[in-house]
Amino acid sequence: MTHFLQNVDAARVLCDELIAAGFTPFVRTRSDTYSALDKALDDRGVLLVVPRDDNAIAIASGVSLASGCPAVLLSDSGIGGCADAIASLVTSHRIPLLLVVSLSETPSAGERPNPQRMAELLMEELGVQAVAIDPTEGVSAPVQLVRDIVRVELRPAALLVPLDMDGWR
Repeated sequence: MTHFLQNVDAARVLCDELIAAGFTPFVRTRSDTYSALDKALDDRGVLLVVPRDDNAIAIASGVSLASGCPAVLLSDSGIGGCADAIASLVTSHRIPLLLVVSLSETPSAGERPNPQRMAELLMEELGVQAVAIDPTEGVSAPVQLVRDIVRVELRPAALLVPLDMDGWR
């Protein structure tokens, strides 16, 4: 299940920042969950929905190779399902694309591993630089950092987005 941020204002701001940074199209899998970020992207006509996460990686890779600047929307639990596609296609061929990873809620002490830390470790292992959005700060700086990684350095990057940015739980 995709857990993208639900706060409508935060989602619109993130959507606008990503599009202004040159990212489009956004590719995601089908899900029963339709978040505020999905709606903001769909309203702007830049969202493509596909059956599987590895399909999303493959389509975004093709768009990137055709000189586009795509982004793939993933949940933190979806990274494992497309790790092979990321490792064998994106990382090995240094395909510049953005992975926008929604993080599930941070657990209380001792419940389970921290989702942000787990996503950072997975991205590091896959050779993708991860940048986390701090919900207490704006999204401009992290978006510009991943933009530079993808569009200037021509490397893949992951933007880690907390589930709750000022609102929805």
